[in-house]
Amino acid sequence: MINKIFTLTLLFISGCINAQVLYEYPKDQDFYEGGRKSFYNEIQETVVKNNVKPCEKTEALLMRFIVYPDNKVRYVADADVNAVENNKCLKSKVLDLIKNTNKWKPAEVNGTKTAAMFCALFSDDLLFKKQLDEEDFSKPVYMHKDKESDIMKFRENFIKCFDVNGYRPNGNYSFKINFDVDTNGDTGFFYIENQSNLPAFNEMVVKCASNTKKSHWKPAYFKGVPVKQFFKMPIKFADNN
Repeated sequence: MINKIFTLTLLFISGCINAQVLYEYPKDQDFYEGGRKSFYNEIQETVVKNNVKPCEKTEALLMRFIVYPDNKVRYVADADVNAVENNKCLKSKVLDLIKNTNKWKPAEVNGTKTAAMFCALFSDDLLFKKQLDEEDFSKPVYMHKDKESDIMKFRENFIKCFDVNGYRPNGNYSFKINFDVDTNGDTGFFYIENQSNLPAFNEMVVKCASNTKKSHWKPAYFKGVPVKQFFKMPIKFADNN
């Protein structure tokens, strides 16, 4: 499997980080010793040890971080201003708790340590090890012509939008479009895996995955609090000649 290093830019990523990083960790690699479960356990232990108090209201926030080759960790500033503003208590608390963690594992590509992102949805329920219920979550809803639909309708509209005229793949060509649906239902933070070397083609991918006047998203929720969620959608084109 090839893991391409990319530079976060305004074209494909909503937000700006002046560094080359992997969009996510390579398969079968963890960002923390012992994996995500160990990461959460250490944070929960620190909550108890330091007598951390819950926020006054229900808060939930999807947060991204970059783990660098020197084991340093950096929070990725969120372009979703409303989400950050409405969850200031939780964000501050998580950033303080992460200062007490030190078992970070940089990603590796061909034996070379490489900066990479990971993300996690935080809430007081997670921090205080409370039992989560599926009913606490609701997924984003794709809206087409003011009617609730699903991801298959989104895929259908994406394909209809995509104009392959003038683009003839050399054999079969596939890529994966990654994007967020934020707390306003806006799409953003686009990243194309196995992107084309044609800028116009890549721009069309982002355009067709973006909201339109006829189609948009309702955000996901956790206990009534809107939360960001990310999507991954594979697309394949076949050379029929």
